[in-house]
Amino acid sequence: MRAIFIAVGSELLDRDRIDTNSLYVAKKLREKGILIDMKISVCDNLENLSWIVKNAYKRAQLLIITGGLGPTEDDLTRESVANALKKDLLFKESIVDEIRETFLKRGIRRMPEINKRQAFVIEGAEVLTNNIGTAPGLYIDDEICKVLLLPGPPIEMIPMFDKVFEEKIAPLSNFFIYTKSLKFSGITESETDSKIAEIYAKYKNPRTTILAAPGLIEVHLIGRSKKSIDEAQTLTDELAEKIKERMKDYILTEKDISFEELIVNELRSRQITLSVAESCTGGAFGNRITNIPGSSEIFLGGIIAYSNELKAKMLEVKEETLKKYGAVSKETAKEMAQGIRKKSGSDIGISITGIAGPGGATKGKPVGLVFMHLNSEKEDRGIYKIFPNNRNIVKTGAVNYSLNLIKKYLDDK
Repeated sequence: MRAIFIAVGSELLDRDRIDTNSLYVAKKLREKGILIDMKISVCDNLENLSWIVKNAYKRAQLLIITGGLGPTEDDLTRESVANALKKDLLFKESIVDEIRETFLKRGIRRMPEINKRQAFVIEGAEVLTNNIGTAPGLYIDDEICKVLLLPGPPIEMIPMFDKVFEEKIAPLSNFFIYTKSLKFSGITESETDSKIAEIYAKYKNPRTTILAAPGLIEVHLIGRSKKSIDEAQTLTDELAEKIKERMKDYILTEKDISFEELIVNELRSRQITLSVAESCTGGAFGNRITNIPGSSEIFLGGIIAYSNELKAKMLEVKEETLKKYGAVSKETAKEMAQGIRKKSGSDIGISITGIAGPGGATKGKPVGLVFMHLNSEKEDRGIYKIFPNNRNIVKTGAVNYSLNLIKKYLDDK
């Protein structure tokens, strides 16, 4: 079954608003072997939304639309779907009565007249009760494509979707599905794909998706079977083993956990303590570590030494090192790691110093250059990377590569 998800709302096209409904819906559908083929965000525009619905209806067997069911003039989902499917809108007085009752429960005696717009129902649709808000949902049980209209607020959408999903959608699926995620570090997305493309390209089932962040690669595999979950797992595991063998030098974990959780768990199991000296990341490394429950057992603390003065005073970086090599250098990174380990008494000291941008570049030191170093009682090891000119990418990449320094150190012990 091919599913398409449409999120309606002009606000969703702004950079500070994120559609979360599709994530919830996709997870629930996947559990029953139904995969979302396409996800679309569209503004509150009758012509645009009608065109999107018309074409999605022709392509999908299940169409889920959230948002645009409110009472205002820009809530156009009902009208748009009716136009696209060439169906009439019918007014139902019983829905008005239900909306009035909702207002009364809220202590509002008079329902605004504008809310009557929510009583229009697409011809042939089943009305879905909204126990929280005033916007009823609609379900169209069409032979070509099942269409589900849901309110936009997650607090209203989720319980309505859950009910109709269990009763009407889940029984439609005849697939079993099995997923597996592989995580790798110390390799780029393009390098990963060049190594494994010839392997996964031979498989239409499972489906392979590569997700990339600076210093971290995730390969997601989704296998499907009409026979059993065991067959879906066998198909997925077969491909996973081939990828793991090709990527054995970079693999982090098959578990559904974050990079930092993996490191914290490993440090806890070995009773190895950690501290950090951060400059350009501004506490991002410490934040990610301390987000993990149990990190207090191994993380002693850190120092954010942004200025040269604090690097010298708090971390005992030599003045001559800073003058000769600069704050962004392997030499300074080494002394920062040594300094934080000495100050904290930890088993491992990590340091990060670099140029996050957009300014700060000098001759031979471009924006995005970051030096990372690990110091222990018997060992020093450091790396440097040049990340794209974006502060968030620089900081994220620096933390991930620093975590990878720890992983390689632990692998070698």
